[in-house]
Amino acid sequence: MLVSEKILIVGGYGQVGRYVTSELIKTFSNKVVVAGRSLEKANSFLQEHGGSFEILKLDIYDFDRRAEALKNIKVVVMCLSPKNNDFAEHCIKNGVHYIDISPSNDIAQNLKTFSHGNENISSTCVLGVGLAPGLSNLLVKELSQSVDVLQNVNISLLLGLGEEHGKDGVKWLLDNINENFFLNINGSKVSIKPFIGKHKTDFIEPLGKRTAYRFNLADQFIVPQTLRIENVSSYFCYDSKAITAYVSILKRIGIFGLLKFKITYRFIEKIFSAILPIIRKTKIGTDIYSIQVDAVGAKNGKEVSCRISAIGNNNSLLTGQIAAFSAMKLFTDNYPHRVFYFEELFSLEDIDNFGICPKIEMFVL
Repeated sequence: MLVSEKILIVGGYGQVGRYVTSELIKTFSNKVVVAGRSLEKANSFLQEHGGSFEILKLDIYDFDRRAEALKNIKVVVMCLSPKNNDFAEHCIKNGVHYIDISPSNDIAQNLKTFSHGNENISSTCVLGVGLAPGLSNLLVKELSQSVDVLQNVNISLLLGLGEEHGKDGVKWLLDNINENFFLNINGSKVSIKPFIGKHKTDFIEPLGKRTAYRFNLADQFIVPQTLRIENVSSYFCYDSKAITAYVSILKRIGIFGLLKFKITYRFIEKIFSAILPIIRKTKIGTDIYSIQVDAVGAKNGKEVSCRISAIGNNNSLLTGQIAAFSAMKLFTDNYPHRVFYFEELFSLEDIDNFGICPKIEMFVL
């Protein structure tokens, strides 16, 4: 390890990035560089932490400045949702380890496709780092290791409306709620309408019984590839039963169909962005998160029902901690130079040893 090697956190003063930064400077205070397009925001965040890291103005779409920005950088943690994979591919081809926290399956699949048969990969890339995908995939992995065969997996994600989701969180919901997506079910490609099909499950206490709705979450595409499990479906709901039901009603009556028009998209985006702070202030929602995995499996020749659950508070903090853990591992250890999904390298035990420990329960019945 060279003394000059550093960790670059793109968007390191943002909603999730600030937690990545806070975790990493505990161990690597002289090796962290926080980058983004606003030096003012970066400097303000720097003052909050007593000048314990470097800051850098960086536009990831500025091709001419990439080489200079990545000089002496060993690991990049991407805390933004990039429009394309150009920056990621530049890192991978030039020996810079890359970590992506985006929940988008498109970003992950495109990078996986880029890596197949590509001899120019000279670093390690880890995708699907966060809550879902990320922790959700580790839960399925843990469950699969408790039985002989695991199949028909239903992953339910609950997010708290009291969490400060930010602009990217609102955009993520709107971008995915109107577009159908396709899943391979029993060997056939099936078109899925988001927030129409539903799954009733019993989340870990104190949440209890909830109805979650089909949604375009990346884990249902990743798990069949990495864990060789057939028929994986993902569902989504909020901590408020009323708000979840209201979103489903809006979907059914076709309100979200207006999102295809730019003017109405921006209008609805502004409405959602204005409503969320009100919800936080009135305490309709909390900052709780939970993942529930329900599945059917086989053990000792008998069919079993199995379940694993996780619950905690502050999804942004959890994602930041998992991203920081990944960055530390890539910075200090040696891994093959290829593109991995998070669960291909790590386990629940790994993150627990690091001190990331949401409450987890598992049952095989």
